[in-house]
This record gives sequence, C-alpha cells and structure tokens, in this order.
Amino acid sequence: MMNESKDTMKEPNPRPSVVYKLDVFSYIVIGLMIFFGIGFFLDIIFVIKLGGFVPLDFLKIIIFLAVVLALHLSIRLSSLKLTIFLFILLAILSVFGTLIAQNATRPEYIQRYGVGLYEVLDFFSLFDMYHSWWFSVILLLLVINLIACSVNRLPGVLSQISRTRTGLEDSMLKALPYVDRIQIRGMGEVKTEEGVRSLLKKGFGNSIRFESESAVTFFSERGRFSRLGVYIAHLSLLFILVGGLIGSLYGFRGHVEILEGEAVNQIFLRARDAEIPRPLDFSVRCDDFNISYYNVPGQEKHVKEYSSQVTILENGKEVLTKTIQVNHPLHYKGLAFYQANYGTVHDLTLGIQWKNKKQKATVKAPEGTTVPVPNSNDFIRILQYAPQVHNFGEGVQVALFKPNQEPRPFWLLKAFPKFDEQRKDEFVLTFEGDSPREYTGLSVTKDPGVWVVWIGCGLMIFGLIVSFFFSHQKVWVRIPRGPEGEIVLAGSANKNRVGFEKTFGELVDGVRR
Repeated sequence: MMNESKDTMKEPNPRPSVVYKLDVFSYIVIGLMIFFGIGFFLDIIFVIKLGGFVPLDFLKIIIFLAVVLALHLSIRLSSLKLTIFLFILLAILSVFGTLIAQNATRPEYIQRYGVGLYEVLDFFSLFDMYHSWWFSVILLLLVINLIACSVNRLPGVLSQISRTRTGLEDSMLKALPYVDRIQIRGMGEVKTEEGVRSLLKKGFGNSIRFESESAVTFFSERGRFSRLGVYIAHLSLLFILVGGLIGSLYGFRGHVEILEGEAVNQIFLRARDAEIPRPLDFSVRCDDFNISYYNVPGQEKHVKEYSSQVTILENGKEVLTKTIQVNHPLHYKGLAFYQANYGTVHDLTLGIQWKNKKQKATVKAPEGTTVPVPNSNDFIRILQYAPQVHNFGEGVQVALFKPNQEPRPFWLLKAFPKFDEQRKDEFVLTFEGDSPREYTGLSVTKDPGVWVVWIGCGLMIFGLIVSFFFSHQKVWVRIPRGPEGEIVLAGSANKNRVGFEKTFGELVDGVRR
C-alpha cells in the first residue's frame, strides 16, 4: 500500500510562466525608457569625473522616472490607467501654466521669483510651457494612447454592430436581462403578427422576420451605431490634440503698433527679452482710431469701446478695409489681427539756442529716440513727456550725451524757457511744444491648427450626444404558430436601462391588449 501510494502521488504542477504580449506602442515606451536610462547612467559616469550634476541630468532623471511610471501602470500603451495618468499630469502642468505668467520679460520674472528660482523655472521652460518640447511629447503620448485604446477595443464593437441577426432561441433567454411571457388563447395568427409588427415599428423601427417549425420571431433594434459614440469622442480628442500641436509648432503670436495714417509691413514676436521682427508680404494701414467713454460724473474717464479702421495694402493697392473691435478681429492670409490696446505717441519739439548766436535751431522727435545736436558732437535722448511736472506744467525729461562725459538727465519746462540756463552750457535747451498722435495696438496671431481644433470640438459634441442620449436597444418577439402557447418577449440595452425598461414594459402592455 505504501508503494502504491508513492507511485500514485504526483508532483505539483510548476507555476505557469507569465508571458507578456507587446504591441508596437509598448516597444516605443520601452525604447524611450532604455534611451533615457542609458543617458542617465552615462551622466553618472561624467558626474563622477566632473564632480557635480548639470541641469540636463535632473531633466533626464525626471523623464526617466516618468517613463518608468508609465510602463509600470501597464505594459501596454492601450491601458486606461495610462490615460488617467496622462490626464492628471496635464491637469497638474496646466495649474503651473496658470499660476506662472507666460511669456513675460526676464526682469519681471527675476523681480517675482529671484535669480535662483528663475533659472530653475526657465530651464524647464515653465515660462512658455505650452510651446515646450516636453509638453508636446506628453500630448503626443496621449494621442498614441487614445489610438491604442480605440484600436484594441473597436473590433469588438464593430463585430457587435455588424453581427448577423438571428431569431430568439431558448438558450438566449438566460442571458437577456428583460424577458416576459404572455399566454395566448384563440388569438388569430395573422392578427397577432400584424399587431406585433406594428408595435415594433412604432417603438423600434422596421423588424426582421425569422421562421421556424414552431414559431415566428420578429427582431427589431435601434441605436445600433450609438456604440461608436465613445470612439467619436476619442477621435475628437485626437483632432483637438493634433490641432494644438500644429498651432504650437507652426503658429505664432505677435503684436504691432500703428500710428494713425501710417502703414507697417512687419510685426514683432516676443522672445524672452527681445522682440523679433517678422516681415509681412502685405502692409497694414491705420486709417482711423476711435475711442468712446462712458458718460459718468467726475473727471475720471472710463473707456467704453475702442476700435481701429485698418486697410490691407498689396503692391500699393487697397485690398481690404475693416473696422477692428475687441473680439471682432480682421482675418487675412491666415493671420488674425485683434484689437489689443492703444496709446499716444508724443512728438516733442526742442529748441536749441547757442549763446553766441541769435538764431534758434529746433529738433522734433518722439519719446524714446535720440537726436544729434546741430553743429556739435553732442546727442539728446528724449526720455519721457509729462503733462504735469511738480505743478509747473508740461515738461519733458531729456538726457544729454557729450563726448567723454557721463550722460546727464534733466527736465525742460514749457512754462519756464530759461530753466535750462542753470546748466551753464554753451547752448540752452527749451521745450517748444508737443504734437500727440494716437496709435492702435494690434495682437497678431497665426494658428494653422485652429480649424482642426474646431472640427474636434464639433465631433466631441456629436460624440457626447450619441454616447449619453442614445443606446443600442434590441427586442425579440416570438409568436407560436398554434392557437395555444405563449408569446415570448425579450430585450437588451447597453445603456440607459431604466429608460429601456419603461419602453419594454410599454411593448409588453401593447402586445397584451
């Protein structure tokens, strides 16, 4: 007996090995992880030799850990966990983009955050994060994830949509959630079939008739394609993300200030502390600038509305004229001109009186410009105009540049023409007058992906409507051929089962009558 028991004893089955099936998208993630992992370990070697980290090392560490976390969430990029992770990551980054002012100047950032924190934030491109390469990589990863999720799940949905319709078998009744039976006694066959067909057509559409030896089955359904609603929403997200990437890579945002009556053929793009001119293949002229104020008591004026009448010129010919208002831009050749701001430029006239000459010379220039002093090597820079200088009236602040001397800023007062004599120089400067001119400030944007985004928004609305307000509902009605027996009604719905239960109950009541 002992021998028999030993012979009959079986060794426990070895633990089955887990085999992961990788798709193309998973190989991309693993490739990124290997790439940044090798870069990280190579940097460690250089750290040992050089004795310290550089900012790029920290960025590689963060990217490496993020990729490892993404891979840990699922070995496949079609994982819903990865989708949630990317959405949460984008939400957190968007909070940073909201709290940190975007595209401001370097002095503004240093004043707000200090030099040390400014260098850290600037390195990670948090001052223009929506155009940074890493933000584009996250969006691209989300696009790949959505495609992977849809590709993996779409075949099953398409098979349900295109599945061949059959009659109602007894084996199906256990799986269907809604089943009802009605006993019939003496009801005519034709009358019953016609009545059932009419009820199905009223509630679900045209029905399909299946015949067997013992019964006739009518099948009807509606909302078959509502199963595609979630995939339409996925497609809309792809459109929106791709449109955003196109706008980020190939679009720009600039500004231009145009004096009344003048035309410009270039705009300026802000890049950190510099303004980069960008030429246009046409000219924009400001014909008129209008501003209106609210009629309220008091000396302070409150702006009600301001607008600019501009004309597009090509080869010296007027092509288009339009009035630009706030939220009513001018569109031309893929560019949008928005009314952004306005202001006044002061053309200031200065008098130059030499002590040994009776004739007075004059120069005229706007604020912020530098002009030469006639018959000398000196220069005058006009710093700013003030309508009131310490209750002495109008004045202008200038700086005098002399060879081998430090520039000296001082004020010239229009009401006191001899005010500059106290400098005891070889010439006296006077403030002769001011000729103010209004200018309009236009924001100029180019976003080639905006129409892609709008298409995505339309698809999202359509997809959400299909997903939330429609469901795939199927109904079978089986009628026995003989005068005795029972009518079997069965149905199912993939969504909104409460509403379908009410509709199915109405169908049952209609058949009973």
